[in-house]
Amino acid sequence: MTKVSLVTGAFGFSGAVLIRELLKEGKTVVGTDIKQRLNDPEQIALRKAIGLNINHPNLRLIDADITDKESLKELFKQAGDVDIVYHTASLYSYKAKLQDLRRINVEGIKNIISVLPADVTQFVHWSTCGVFGKPKKKGKNANIPFTEESDSPKNMPESATRPRKTHIVNEYSISKWEQEQFLWKCYRENNLPLTIIRPAPIYGPGSNYGHGGIILSINRGVLPAIPSSAKNSITCSVNVEDIARFALYVSGKDEYIGEDFNVVDSSVISYHEFLHYIALLTGKTIVDIPFLPMSIMRLFTLTLAKILINLNLSRYIDKLHMVEPQSAKYIGSSYWISNKKTLDTGFVYKYDDVKDGLKDTLKWFRDHSWI
Repeated sequence: MTKVSLVTGAFGFSGAVLIRELLKEGKTVVGTDIKQRLNDPEQIALRKAIGLNINHPNLRLIDADITDKESLKELFKQAGDVDIVYHTASLYSYKAKLQDLRRINVEGIKNIISVLPADVTQFVHWSTCGVFGKPKKKGKNANIPFTEESDSPKNMPESATRPRKTHIVNEYSISKWEQEQFLWKCYRENNLPLTIIRPAPIYGPGSNYGHGGIILSINRGVLPAIPSSAKNSITCSVNVEDIARFALYVSGKDEYIGEDFNVVDSSVISYHEFLHYIALLTGKTIVDIPFLPMSIMRLFTLTLAKILINLNLSRYIDKLHMVEPQSAKYIGSSYWISNKKTLDTGFVYKYDDVKDGLKDTLKWFRDHSWI
């Protein structure tokens, strides 16, 4: 019987690119997502625009809901001989309430594991570098890159709710911490063949969230100025294609069972340079504001986001995804994530420099009239 690769969150940003890359490798793939997404004409058109052939002979799309255990039982029954599960499905939202994030991200993963066939050889899970928490800006721990040895759900006690010496920034990352905690418990106690990948903020063709939202905001003139002090804060990124490629790279290899990997490019770049580079590529201008601390910028954005939500006006900025309370908390932070462990495996990033990835992403945005 043909071995099957199962991808949850098939029509999500990461899931769709992963399926595309699996098909390129000649794999037989079952992609699953909720019925509304799989049948949504806009979603179908977007997946085609990033190069996913949803009519590929080696691909089957089966609707299921990770919050519905019965639908997951039916999914595995229909899928066939599932060899590797790639769990990309997640509620990725900086506006969602913690109870909703837990219902989908935490309870959803528990449902999947409860019906997981015993002969699955690997469970590759998408987490986030956000589980390391918000780094220090001052003192001996400032601007030290997070590695897989840093505090995480893997190496902290089960009772831990956050890393030591840092704090988790938002509710989304809290749900991912709890998600990972459960999976590592299953690995230790029930021999779950687990591999964790922790992407940095993801960008690439087809996404208007996160860094994609920043690109759109700058192009639309929503971000005309930034504090000069942004020169003192590091940002990190990873192209969505490299996440998919790395997931395939560590698949089917016993030595990567029980391992966690930070998936991030090698760029060490300030927010100031990052934002000005996007402005350069879009033909826009960003003005530096001297003597304005990033902490004040964060407070202003956070206050504005709360006002918009309280006035029920957040729908007007849904396509920008910049002015959200949980997202605003990142402003002024300096995130440096080490990718040494991924490089030590021999993996080679296609977009090791974020500037190269941004050029290709902006080209896609232009070609598809996003900017």
